[in-house]
Amino acid sequence: MLRVAAVDLGATSARVAVVDLDREPLEAEIVHRYAHQPITWSDGSLRWDWERLMAEVEVGLERALEGGPLASIGVDTWGVDYGLLGDGGALLSPPYSYRDSRTDAWEAVADRLGRQRLYALTGIQLMAINTVFQLAAHDRRELDDATTLLMLPELVVHHLTGALTGEVTSAGTSALVDVATGTWSAELVDDLDLDPTLFPPIARAGAPVGRWRGVPVHLVGGHDTASAVAACSSPPGAAFVSAGTWFLVGALRSGPDLSSEAREANFSNEPAISQGVRFLKNVTGLWLLERCRAQWGGPPLATLVSTAEATAPGPRFDPNDARFERTADMEAEIRSAAALPTSADRAAVVRCIVDSIAYAVAGVVDQLGGLIGSPVTAIDVVGGGGQLPLLVELLRRATGVPVRVGPAEATAIGNALVQGDAVRARQC
Repeated sequence: MLRVAAVDLGATSARVAVVDLDREPLEAEIVHRYAHQPITWSDGSLRWDWERLMAEVEVGLERALEGGPLASIGVDTWGVDYGLLGDGGALLSPPYSYRDSRTDAWEAVADRLGRQRLYALTGIQLMAINTVFQLAAHDRRELDDATTLLMLPELVVHHLTGALTGEVTSAGTSALVDVATGTWSAELVDDLDLDPTLFPPIARAGAPVGRWRGVPVHLVGGHDTASAVAACSSPPGAAFVSAGTWFLVGALRSGPDLSSEAREANFSNEPAISQGVRFLKNVTGLWLLERCRAQWGGPPLATLVSTAEATAPGPRFDPNDARFERTADMEAEIRSAAALPTSADRAAVVRCIVDSIAYAVAGVVDQLGGLIGSPVTAIDVVGGGGQLPLLVELLRRATGVPVRVGPAEATAIGNALVQGDAVRARQC
């Protein structure tokens, strides 16, 4: 029995799963789950409740150990966010959420750095949430006090082991890594007037990075989408959709596409776990439903979506509109964006959201086919969105291609697979 623990932190749900890699088919047993969201910090900023998150991670790992020995632990989280450590390795303050308003002026920063130059250097789509824009807005005094910057997956690893390291896939979301060399871009670090020693060496998934209570900890695809894609076995011509808070829509490619067409379509070239890139684009996903669900008292997501199945399709809106990023009233914002009549009930709002996400994904799939030079022939959906039959059916209709549904916990499984490779390699 080769039991490993996958720490999988999403932007709304933290999970610890156990996977027995000697069993077929692979299944992720969730031993602990914790719903969370950003909190308003004392200075009015939007932060992650890091101390509580780390406590929940340890609760999950303790439960994993209760079930038997673990051969390894691996950590993945969402991308772009980071933490700053000071002398002695202490976290200077809770990490900012990418939804904080401090990056509202990101376009001015992009213009100063050069939009075409940014894409040529990093191959990353321009979005307000990018680490490069977060750092440009970060409090200078705290930056001056910092000794190390860690992306969130490696910040969890540091909490567990004390290690100070980067990882290819999580660093690759930052828009600070040189796409040609795979190292931190000295040009951009200098442009932001940052100390280059802030940035730790970038290691590959599978590297050992210490122990937690005697259990080896290995780097995995730190960016959760990289781990999710690792659990897919997509045939040539297929696209992937990692369907969660965000829907990341793309395909694996052997190398980056830095063409003007890719840049104008705002596609990212994010490193894959082993070789090549995940050529993808973000679509705002279940965040829209989750915020409405919170306003409605927290009914189960699957129930909400199933009640919309009998509702006729209606108007649609652009899920990526910036108006949805920090609204206090998501339902009202969606009603306004889609011009829904006042008579529209909740089922109509949900149907509008699901329709809009599906057709936005279809638009990206169409763009993807044009950029890779051949139409997408199938779509593999992994993550929580794949467990919503209405959404899957609407994706089929909107794209006109077969849609295969993978595991809801694909990220944890991909995380575990990388750990398994690392453990077995060290046993040889």
